[in-house]
Parts: sequence; structure tokens; C-alpha cells
Amino acid sequence: MDSIEGFADLNGLKVIFAAGPLWPNPANIFAIPDGRGFTMIDVGSGGATGREYLLNGLNHWGLQLRDLHTVVLSHAHPDHMGAMKYVLEKVHPRVLIHRLDVVSALEPRHLTETFDIPLAKDCWAVSGRAEDRSNFDLFAFFDDFGCSMSAAESVEAVTEGETVQLGDFFFEIVHTPGHSPAWYTPSSGGLIGYMESLDRMESLGARTIVPAHGGIIADAVAAIQKIRGKLLKREGFLRTALQEGSKTFMELNEWLFPQSPLLHFFPGCGITESHLIKMERDGAIRREDGRISLTSR
Repeated sequence: MDSIEGFADLNGLKVIFAAGPLWPNPANIFAIPDGRGFTMIDVGSGGATGREYLLNGLNHWGLQLRDLHTVVLSHAHPDHMGAMKYVLEKVHPRVLIHRLDVVSALEPRHLTETFDIPLAKDCWAVSGRAEDRSNFDLFAFFDDFGCSMSAAESVEAVTEGETVQLGDFFFEIVHTPGHSPAWYTPSSGGLIGYMESLDRMESLGARTIVPAHGGIIADAVAAIQKIRGKLLKREGFLRTALQEGSKTFMELNEWLFPQSPLLHFFPGCGITESHLIKMERDGAIRREDGRISLTSR
């Protein structure tokens, strides 16, 4: 099933679906009751709606926040861990997160770097655009969209290949860069990391995906192929633009996101650069004197 149904019980894995799959909605939350209380995988976003989503979801499953003993964070983004502020008002659980996201979980301001905001500011300044983005603040941006970020008070690092027991479930840690520590911007592994992660997920042979965003996906292979196709389609857009002649970075950025000028600065600059890095690695483009053009290959 691909639709969001509110709640689902997957053999003891209690799923709390967000109202919609797209940011700034919070991520889905997963609760696993056991004899000591319960564990959560992700806690959702900060902001008033995030708090309501978390508490209403736990109430649906008859769970009390005071009985939470462990939190596993998939990564340190505001829609996945912003509600830690509310959690820590009631309880102080053990918190696990991948070692590469430890710094951002403890000091969220680090996300300014991992979301490549300096890159976006540099690209914008070079473009000569009239709007001044030099004072862009990522956390004000999160707050304005009702998806505030907060820090964990302490965390334990997990790493690739570890197995973590949560209730009666055993989870293997599989690191899939390309989204965290950012969207697919260069600091996250970019498009190259994203594509490699899709290949790895496909190699696992999973039949079903229970995602952080959206409903349960019954056909894992088809979903992975769909995402891969979407990414390659974006690369195709850039190739089409360059077939008309060389372009500046910002011209390509606007070509990639024609429907929304809001995206041109963030995350557009990071995503565009991720595509260009891959195309450059593949020998498809060259950069010279501030312009980008196709190679003769």
C-alpha cells in the first residue's frame, strides 16, 4: 500500500504516519513497546504542530512519554528530531544516531555547513542577483515553516554494520549517504552518494519499504527505480539546457527549478551543484570562466 493511513501495527512496530509526505511535515514516527516501556525511531519535528503530532500519536497507541527509554534517530534533521525539545521536558532517554550525525545532533548549528548554506551564499553572490541572501539563517527558515530544530543532550554513536535490538526487533545499521547530513547537496555525498545508496538498497533484496516519509511501499524495487529515474531525468534537463549552448551556474539552477524561484537559493544551489559534480566526474561537462558547457564526448 502506498497511501498514508494514519497508523499501522506491523507485527508490533507501531507506525505513526505524518499528515503528508513532504517537508515541512514531520517524519513518520515508529514506536516499539517492550517490558520496560518503549523505544521510538525518530521523534518528529519541533514547533507546535510537531508536539501535537508526537503526543497524539503516542496517545493513539496508549503510550506515555515518561515510559520512553530509547530513541534511535535516523539522522539529525529538524523533521526527524526537532521534537527532542519536548521529549527532554518529560524524560531523558538513551539516544542512538549514526556517528556522522553526532555533531549535528548535539550542535544543530552545524547543519548550516552540512546543508551547504555557505555554498549557496557564494553561488548567489557570484550570480549578481538583486536579492541579498548573505544574512540567510537556516534555523529561522526552519522556524518560519513550523519545523523547528532542537538538540539532543547526549547521544551514542552507531556505525555501519552494527545490529541494534529494539524490543523483539533486530535492526542492522545500513549507511546510505546522499540525503544526510543534508539533502543531496555536496556535503551529504551529493548525487553520486545518492545514486550509490539507491544501488545498495536495491541490492538488499527488500520487498517492502517502511519509509520516514509517506505510506508503506509494497514494491521496493519499483520505488527505488522510480527515484533513480527522477534523478536521471533532472540530469537530462541540464543536458538539454547545455545543448543550446554554455550556461552559468545560476542559469542551470533556474532551468532545473523553473516552477519555484523560492528554491533557487535553497536547496536549489546545493542540488544543482551535486548534479554538476556527477556530470563533471562522468566527463559530460567542463567549467571554464564561470560558464558550463557540454564536452564533445
